[in-house]
Amino acid sequence: MGVKDIRTWKPMRILKLTRLLLFLAYLLSKVPHLANVILYVLRPFYEPVKETWLNRKLRYIFLTVGGGLLPADILRAYGYGALAFLENFNRVLKAHRRGEPIIWVEWILNAELIDAFETVSFNNTCLNIFGNFDSMLTPSIMIEEAERQGTPVENCSAMKLDVGALMYKQIPDPYLMITASHPCDTTVSVSQTLEYLTGAPSFIFDMPYWKDELSYEYTERQLWDQIRFLEERLGRKIDWDRFKEGLDRVNKFNFYLGEICEMQRAVPSPGSMINLEFAWAVREINVMSPHALRMAEKLYRAVKKRYEKGKGTVKDEKVRVLLWFPPIAFFMYIFKWMEKEFGAVIVADFIGQVATVQIDTSSKESMIRGLARTQTNLAMGRQCHGPVEYITDEMEWFFEAYQVDCMIFTGHQGCKHGWAAARIIQDICKKRGMPALYLSLDIMDQRYLNEQGIRDEITSFFKSHGWA
Repeated sequence: MGVKDIRTWKPMRILKLTRLLLFLAYLLSKVPHLANVILYVLRPFYEPVKETWLNRKLRYIFLTVGGGLLPADILRAYGYGALAFLENFNRVLKAHRRGEPIIWVEWILNAELIDAFETVSFNNTCLNIFGNFDSMLTPSIMIEEAERQGTPVENCSAMKLDVGALMYKQIPDPYLMITASHPCDTTVSVSQTLEYLTGAPSFIFDMPYWKDELSYEYTERQLWDQIRFLEERLGRKIDWDRFKEGLDRVNKFNFYLGEICEMQRAVPSPGSMINLEFAWAVREINVMSPHALRMAEKLYRAVKKRYEKGKGTVKDEKVRVLLWFPPIAFFMYIFKWMEKEFGAVIVADFIGQVATVQIDTSSKESMIRGLARTQTNLAMGRQCHGPVEYITDEMEWFFEAYQVDCMIFTGHQGCKHGWAAARIIQDICKKRGMPALYLSLDIMDQRYLNEQGIRDEITSFFKSHGWA
């Protein structure tokens, strides 16, 4: 069955296929050296840019796990991330089959509180990434369906895909929805559409404009409101012991990833942002899982080993890159392509960087207080809910702290706030003499600029500065 048969698909088909391919990724991670040999030998069949009938179901996942280029210890860590994904999708599919409550949690938020109610959470935006497991055209097809149904074309494709996936019955109907007022107008608009289409009651976080004590207190009060909302709708009380146990794991998870971020400041960089992007996806889907913690620990130990030896993630690091604004999630494996072709390492970016706080789990009040601060500082949320300085100050800090040689601005068409800041970013880069490439693309939808076009623009940029 090909992409054109999407209207005949059975409900939840993509999630079921994703589950199968994630299990394959897990099996590969158990024999990382053999897997890398196999993946490297098979590269001619799946590495070429154009997807074919032969590689359609495997190309994206093979390249996401490095395509034979990831170190064995990193690939082994990815296996635990695959288990975290599998754990959540198995629970979602089981709950869907049994008619049990499933709570949608918007991607800009975390689902720690949902787990404390022993209820299944689901990131309704997950097919922006996992839809590619079926075909790299599949996300675009679901986005087109949302546009046909009246979702504005200019809206962010991440949210349009949610609508299309719901129309095609590829994601389960929610019992409840947890959403927020940030990071963009599309989120607010489409959340209302999804609430109307599903009929599910929503709890909407009104995220504060500033990041100060009053703002944290405001978010904290809303978390208490969310607990009351869930208790009333689910007819059960929160399990504080389960919540504490989960947050203790989250603290360790954040610690390991935060340490990786710090180690990547070294020259040469011992790690690549592809690892932190993968970890970010795990955080979005199932951060409370013990498998997620095991993945983070394995990644930390692998990067630390290279850091202590003064080794880089590539043998000859030539260019240190800051990837600013939403990363090319649709083309996630482009990280390894840049390393292989140009010795260009993405040392920091907009999403993978961890800036959360350690949560005090000694009391109910301290847990909620710490979760409020963490939620306010999650990636993209921390930059896109206040003045433009939240975006530009962090960018300039990266210039210095990570000794970057250039910046690639990923101008996602749906990020209107990003494009609004683009001129300011250009002026800053010009003043600093920072080489910058400004891409106009869509990180999920190939119709704007396809993979080959992105590779061509990056290649031309590197050539023009003598890095290729």
